[in-house]
Amino acid sequence: MPLSSPPSSRLLKLGVLASAVLMLATLGLFALSLNGRDHGDDDVRLVVTAQGCEPQELSVPAGETRFNIVNDSQRAIEWEILDGVMVLEERENITPGLHQPLTATLAPGDYAMTCGLLSNPHGTLHVTANGDAPAVALSRQAFIAPLAEYKVYLVLQSRHLVDAAETLHQAIAAGELDAARIAYREARLIDQRLAMAIGLYSDLDERLNARADYFAKREQDPQFVGFHRLAHGLFETGSTDGLTPIATQLLEDTRTLGERLRHQAIPPDQLANGSARVLMAWYAHARDDKTLNAHELLDLQGLAAGAEKIVTLLTPLLERQAPNTLEALQAKLARLQQRLAETASSVPGTQASRDIDRDALLTETQVLADILASLDHTLALHG
Repeated sequence: MPLSSPPSSRLLKLGVLASAVLMLATLGLFALSLNGRDHGDDDVRLVVTAQGCEPQELSVPAGETRFNIVNDSQRAIEWEILDGVMVLEERENITPGLHQPLTATLAPGDYAMTCGLLSNPHGTLHVTANGDAPAVALSRQAFIAPLAEYKVYLVLQSRHLVDAAETLHQAIAAGELDAARIAYREARLIDQRLAMAIGLYSDLDERLNARADYFAKREQDPQFVGFHRLAHGLFETGSTDGLTPIATQLLEDTRTLGERLRHQAIPPDQLANGSARVLMAWYAHARDDKTLNAHELLDLQGLAAGAEKIVTLLTPLLERQAPNTLEALQAKLARLQQRLAETASSVPGTQASRDIDRDALLTETQVLADILASLDHTLALHG
């Protein structure tokens, strides 16, 4: 049987050329997506560089706006919308070279924007009046009882946090490493139960909970204080040396937090949205790690406990408005807590455990956060 004749050199050249064009087109599309240019026409694009936001000032109409935040720096960054020190919306752990969307519903006014490293200057977001924007306020009356109960919870938990921070401070000052590690875990668990409320105060949240990645000199940066700084010394360095000033600052900040929680109200639209935000912040960091260590699991236990309180408070409203959503929410929360209970005893010290189903924990955390994030729309009662 005769063999087919080989393709001509002309056809080979055309084939190679076509492949090259296809590859370049694919790479071009990929590059566009990495640079945040594949967002919708109505999206507000903002680029975060190593020095700050570009542009440094933005103006948008009131109502719902979809932002597209592009990380044009060499570090993972966060972007926040602040009303004074209160965090309204945020997107954390945006990978260098990539972008992430954020949809925010804002009332008219001027807001600040954090721009990458915490040492960078804040940007300004002007939100102008828009007569065509739908009403965005939630019914205050519907939330009177949940907010009152939550305030009691926050005040009691903040007292426990101050007590735990005092015990931690005493152990560190005395140079008792084992006692300090035990006290740290107790204080950190309470701190994470309160993460939703703490996250509303950007100044306290930065000092209590900011990670080393958000500071120019990382662990060596003098502005890096709080729980992650103490954990670095107690568990990674294995020493209390030099930690007393950090523990003193942490104790002072927990007292300040307690005062704020006693005298300031939590906005009703932050109950579910804020809880979703702190869960997604944990997810964003844990997603990039190949293993989950004891500290990350402890944080998630505290966050899940805080979310459980929010779900309990919103249950009466959801029973009337969206019973199917409530059923799904309760099932996802229970499943996450069950999995955490199963892994809690399998993580000695700070070592990762092979028995942990990391992907399942990440998935369940993300699903729970997504449901919580949808509740403001579900509970948008007006009047």
